[in-house]
Amino acid sequence: MSRQPTPTMYETAALRSTFRSMLKKAGCSAAVGMAIKEKCGRDIADSTLSKIANGQMRFDWDVAFMLEDIVGEYPFTALMNGRREDAVSKSDLEVLVEAAVKELGEVPAAVIHGLRTGDFEKLLKEGPEGLAALEALLQHVKEAEGGRS
Repeated sequence: MSRQPTPTMYETAALRSTFRSMLKKAGCSAAVGMAIKEKCGRDIADSTLSKIANGQMRFDWDVAFMLEDIVGEYPFTALMNGRREDAVSKSDLEVLVEAAVKELGEVPAAVIHGLRTGDFEKLLKEGPEGLAALEALLQHVKEAEGGRS
C-alpha cells in the first residue's frame, strides 16, 4: 500500500478549490488550454487541468499563474505575497530564534558523522555556526531584558 505524501500548505483543498473556481471563471478547460498554448506554447490537456484541480496531480504553479492572467484575478499571487508579508513582519527575536534552531539542529548530525567516519570537517563548520547563532540570540535576549545575566 503506497502512502500519499502529506500535503503542504500549497497542496490544500482550499487551493484546489480556488483553482477550480478560476477554471470555471475562464469558461472551460479547453479554453484555458488554448489560452495557455497561445501564451507560452505549452500543450495542456483538459484532463491535466482537471487532475490538478481535484488533487490527482501535483499543483502546477506555472499553470495557476497563467490562469490568473487569463481570468484577471490573482488569488495565487496574493497567497505568495502573504508569505512574504509574514516573513517580513517577523520580529528580530523570531529571526534569531529560527536561525539558532536551524544552526544548532545541524550540530548533532555533524557530531554523529564525525564519530562514524572519523571525519570531523562538518562539525568544524557546523559547530561554530551553531555557537554564533546561539550567541546572537542570547545577546538579543540579554539586551531586551535590560542587560540581566
